[in-house]
Amino acid sequence: MKKWLLAFVAFGALAGRSLAADMSAPAYKAPPPPPPPLWSWTGFYIGANAGWIGSSSNAITNTGTDTGTAGLGSALSAGVIPGSIGLSDSGFIGGGQVGYNWQVAPSWVLGIEADFDGTTAKSSTAAVFPGGGGIVPLTTTYNRELDTLGTVRGRVGFLSSPGLLWYGTGGLAYGETKIGSGFACATCVPPANTAGQASNTPVGWTAGAGVEWKFAPSWSVKAEYLYVDLGNQSNTISYNYPTGASTLTSNVNERDNIVRFGINYMFH
Repeated sequence: MKKWLLAFVAFGALAGRSLAADMSAPAYKAPPPPPPPLWSWTGFYIGANAGWIGSSSNAITNTGTDTGTAGLGSALSAGVIPGSIGLSDSGFIGGGQVGYNWQVAPSWVLGIEADFDGTTAKSSTAAVFPGGGGIVPLTTTYNRELDTLGTVRGRVGFLSSPGLLWYGTGGLAYGETKIGSGFACATCVPPANTAGQASNTPVGWTAGAGVEWKFAPSWSVKAEYLYVDLGNQSNTISYNYPTGASTLTSNVNERDNIVRFGINYMFH
C-alpha cells in the first residue's frame, strides 16, 4: 500500500510539472499586416481628358454704320436687323495634359499643368425680315465656333486621404475662335449676298476646381470644372449701295463652362 501511495504522489508531481510547462508556453500571434504604401504625389505626369464644353455668354450683339439711309446701319436702327440675337454653342472637348506636382507637406500638393484640347462647339442661326413698311425682305446670318482650347494653370490641392486630392486651379487660357455673319437681300439695289468670318487666337484666363484619386502608385483619375473667358470676338461685313456705304459688326463674348474627366500616369 505504501508503494502504491508513493507512486501516486510521484505521478501527480510529474503531471503538475508538465501542466505548468504547458501553461507557461507563449501563445502564437500572427505578425501585424504591413503598413499601407505611402504613395507620393511628387513627380511629372502625362494624361488624357474628355468632357463637355458649353458657352455661358449666349448673345451676339450688332452695331452698324451707314453713310446714307439704305444700308446695314439704317436697317439695324429700324429694327429690321436685330441688335442682339441668341446663339449658344456646346459640344465635346477632349485632348491631353502634362504637369508636375510637389507634395510640399503631408496634406498639401502644389502643381502646374498645361493642356490642349479640341472641341466641337459650334452653332449658327438666322434672322429673317419678310419685308414691309417700305423695307424689302432681307436676311442676316450668324455663326460661332470654338475649335481648340489650351490652358496653363497652377494647382493648389489638399489631401483628405493619402490618395484623394481636392484642388483649386487657375491661370492662362487661349483658343482658336471663329465668328461669322452674312447679309442677303435679293431685291436690294444692288442685290446683296455677302458673308464674312473672323478667325482669332485670343488669350484670356481660366479658373476652376477638381478632385483627383490615385488608385495605384503611378495612376490617377480626376474630375474637373473650369470656367474660361477669352474676351470679346467680332466680325464685320460691309454693303455698298449707290448713295452710301455701310457696315455691320457682330460681337460675342467667348465665355465657356467645361466639365471633363481625365486619367494621369505619373513618373516617380
